[in-house]
Amino acid sequence: MSKTDPLTPSRKSEAFLDRIRSNQNEKRRSVAQIMGDVLSVHLPTAYDADLNDQLDWLLDSMLLELECRNGAATPRGMIRGGRVLVVTGEAGAGKSAAIDHALRNRPEFAGYGIEGAWSPVDSVVAPSPFTLGALGNAIVRRSGYEGRRDIQHSKVWPVVRELLKERGVRILHIDEAQHGDEIVNQVAFREVENTLKRMLQEEDWLVWLILSGLPELARFCQDDKSMKRRVRVLRFEPLRFPDHVETIRDTARRIGEACPSVNCTTVMTDEFANRLLHAAMRQFGILVEYIQDAIGECLTAGESALSAVHFADVYSLRTGELDDDMNVFLSRNWASISVETSLYEEVVDDEGSVLGGRKLKGRRTRGVHR
Repeated sequence: MSKTDPLTPSRKSEAFLDRIRSNQNEKRRSVAQIMGDVLSVHLPTAYDADLNDQLDWLLDSMLLELECRNGAATPRGMIRGGRVLVVTGEAGAGKSAAIDHALRNRPEFAGYGIEGAWSPVDSVVAPSPFTLGALGNAIVRRSGYEGRRDIQHSKVWPVVRELLKERGVRILHIDEAQHGDEIVNQVAFREVENTLKRMLQEEDWLVWLILSGLPELARFCQDDKSMKRRVRVLRFEPLRFPDHVETIRDTARRIGEACPSVNCTTVMTDEFANRLLHAAMRQFGILVEYIQDAIGECLTAGESALSAVHFADVYSLRTGELDDDMNVFLSRNWASISVETSLYEEVVDDEGSVLGGRKLKGRRTRGVHR
């Protein structure tokens, strides 16, 4: 930072936010305040109970393991060391939000997400492009390391283990962990698995893992017999029509409770719910975003009830599709529209080369009113 620059990065950021606030008109300010309430609503998924059951398993295994290390008798046939919970689902399934909510609200993890507070669990997003060194550096920076340069690949993982021990972190959550599949070299891929495996077996400080990501993550350590016994996989499956129509209506109702000025349920007929499922690629998290963003369009238009047009505007903004005949919420032949190519874009590196993965296109919230 320049010696003549009196502002810290945090003060610069706050100054920028002040500029935004000062240039908001009353309507924008009102919509933003309501949308803050809408976006903060927790929406339970069909897998919340299953997720908490598997977290119980993870914690119970930890209690048993650590009690035995403190002198209690070891049960016969007990698998020693840490465990791994793998949570998989397509992009937009809602798994990351569900995990974050569980980590923030279960009493065992008190302090999680609160700056300056201690918690026995920490979370990091796996880097892409992925290397073992990049993952290690992401973890140490999450742990408070502020060096300008990355720690060398060969030295970073001892630092990871030491920092986790110093901070009392027993559970490490790695989100987007499927990025490890970007490693083509099998030797390098095995090195990733072996490094994480060592964390489960480190005598000085055992760590338990939660890995979340796309379905291919379920392959983690499945070829390693000693590790396979330590791993459980929870899959967030796609929603189905007509099985989940009531779930969709209930989700719209729950979101609408945070925005009583907008009727969010009248549009939710069976036929519309089916269109919404198709537009959302049958993924719960994307479906929630559609409802939230449609409320934003409705508020911006000064209207009091959600309509197909609000959802169509969101679809156009997310996909760039301006032809009504190719808009899932307006077309008569909506079921034949391929949404996947509109919702996803290729993952590329800094030079524009395709890395072989894909990601959701960014959400957009500015209205396109017909």
